[in-house]
Amino acid sequence: MLLETIILILRETLEAGVLLSLLISINSQHQSSLFWVWKSTVFGIIGAIFYASIYRHVNEWFDYTGQEIVNAGLQAAIYTCLIILCVWLILFSPKHFKQIKKIMGIAIALAICREGSEIIIFYSGLLQHEDVLINALTSGFIGLTIGISVGVICYFLVSSWSSTITKHLQLTLLALIASGLTVQTSQLLMQIDWIPSGMQVWDSSQFLSEHSILGQLIYAVFGYEATPTSVEVALYILTISIISAVFLNNWFSQRNLRTT
Repeated sequence: MLLETIILILRETLEAGVLLSLLISINSQHQSSLFWVWKSTVFGIIGAIFYASIYRHVNEWFDYTGQEIVNAGLQAAIYTCLIILCVWLILFSPKHFKQIKKIMGIAIALAICREGSEIIIFYSGLLQHEDVLINALTSGFIGLTIGISVGVICYFLVSSWSSTITKHLQLTLLALIASGLTVQTSQLLMQIDWIPSGMQVWDSSQFLSEHSILGQLIYAVFGYEATPTSVEVALYILTISIISAVFLNNWFSQRNLRTT
């Protein structure tokens, strides 16, 4: 129970923690106030509490597929915010930062709402078991602490380089997180037969099982799947391709301007 709870809470907090650290590093580059981060965090926590409180009713929606549909919608909304942010990082100047902060704030609030609601639902199921709840709270605190620590380390690792390298690291990590969200979203929709699963493309479980501790953590942040289907692979590649195409087009455009 101890290890399982640590992993569960760490898995739920890791994606939000890494994403938050990346967005704060972008904010730091523009020397902007962090008030929007605190505001988004508060809205995210309120949203998580509300979603958890109506969770049973949501689960009954759409012929008992409400949970998958709502979670997929939240994931898709975060994905959209990250794609917009990646395009902004490539194309636009710092003077547009005030507008993009709103997108970043929405992404943080939605991520905290999504992951936080899972934690609240987990602990609400243990309220009738006092002894188990105390152990779970202790384990959860350890998992939360590790998740926060990983986020802090990620922030300093990304921010410790020159502005150009830092920007490229931010863009790469955001692209990988966004791609991972497409895998997680597609899996939810496959569960309710909204999209076809397709055939299995490969099996890398012998190298890294998605059920291992590391596999679960990489899945939480980057959407790692040991046995991906053709649909999941296609969506992952599509996201990377879109961001890469925008980046390369801008790079060639800038290069042509310098040579003329």
